[in-house]
Amino acid sequence: MNETAELRRALRPVAALFLLYPLWWALGVQVPAWALVAVPVGMWLLLNRRVLVLPPGYLALLLFLGWVGISAVMLSGPRYLAAYGFRLVLYTAVVVIAVAVWNVVHRGLPGRTVVRWVVALWGAAVLLAYPGILVNNLEFTSPLEALLRVVGFSDPFVTALTHPEFSEYDGLYGSPRPSPLFAYTNDWGAAVGIGFPVAVHALVTARGRGERLLLGGLVLASVPPILVSLNRGCWITIGVAVAYVVARRAAAGDFRALAAVVVGVVGIVGSVLAIEPVRRVIAARFEYGNTSTRATLYEASWSLALRSPLFGWGAPQSSAGLADSNDVSIGTHGQLWTILVSQGIAGVVLFIGAVLLVWWHARPLSGRDPDVWLHATGVALLVQIAFYEVLPVPLAVTLLALAVAGVHRRRALDHSHTRKVITHA
Repeated sequence: MNETAELRRALRPVAALFLLYPLWWALGVQVPAWALVAVPVGMWLLLNRRVLVLPPGYLALLLFLGWVGISAVMLSGPRYLAAYGFRLVLYTAVVVIAVAVWNVVHRGLPGRTVVRWVVALWGAAVLLAYPGILVNNLEFTSPLEALLRVVGFSDPFVTALTHPEFSEYDGLYGSPRPSPLFAYTNDWGAAVGIGFPVAVHALVTARGRGERLLLGGLVLASVPPILVSLNRGCWITIGVAVAYVVARRAAAGDFRALAAVVVGVVGIVGSVLAIEPVRRVIAARFEYGNTSTRATLYEASWSLALRSPLFGWGAPQSSAGLADSNDVSIGTHGQLWTILVSQGIAGVVLFIGAVLLVWWHARPLSGRDPDVWLHATGVALLVQIAFYEVLPVPLAVTLLALAVAGVHRRRALDHSHTRKVITHA
């Protein structure tokens, strides 16, 4: 078996996770699948530990994981243990998978292979949004959900994770909001938003006409559900990613990306204005923002963090007795606030610092490099954590995109160094 085939075999569980994500969703196991996949991948890391490299910036990620572990001492009772364990397992699974991907790409697996896995998940979320847009309340019972009912287990959060729905109908705006592959429409928006620049990277680096047509069609097909989703966070995520790429390209003297963005924005705005139902729904979204609950929870999160700034409280806390909270736990309206409540101000500093370090070490050498699209995920993620939870898909997509960009950067630096040595020899 040649080395490339061996490397592909090592990441076969990761490939199955991404490529078959609709299946795991239909079975109701898409979330536990991350932990299951991390087991064989973690075993591969242990067996190959002597030849593995800790990716640049990942020491800070490991420190953050350690901080999450220590924060367990702050849990005030068993009722919070499940929420704590749920997030700890997902953090660990995502980091294990990302470390393995970085090393396998570093050892020779083409980065475009990993990009295709990510785009496959993103494309499935986009295409499966259409049935939910066209048919209200399209849903079904997953096998895991049915099994849990048989054994008498009932929990609203677990039910949401295991009950496949194609959309959530929003009575306030009078429209269905897509959510396939995820428990909530906000999770869909977070994943689709962070995956958008990866899809564009795949498009601009496509090698064949057929692949370009397919990817171009997917990118165009993503626009209607992204608009109809009314996920302002998704719109902001994509806007930040595109703005970052445009800025990097412009700094490198390439203004074609800016021109493409202007044309795209004009086309989207023109289409929205021309379609009355879409215009009405989007206008309603801005008119009725419904941000009071978020503001209440953000203020409560900050208050809790000030009371335990070092280790937090281990997990999001009950909002019982808090007016205008809609009975939503404090620390669940964005990863920033989840970490702030669960691991304290120190945990937030560690997490943001870790992402920044990984992002910095993955920066392309040139603003003209297509990998700038992959690098944009890091910027988008740091903006996204303010209003979305990013476990597991958005964080995993970001770390995998930065892994590919980071390995490409290292190769470019090695190549440049080799050329200088040859030149001076």
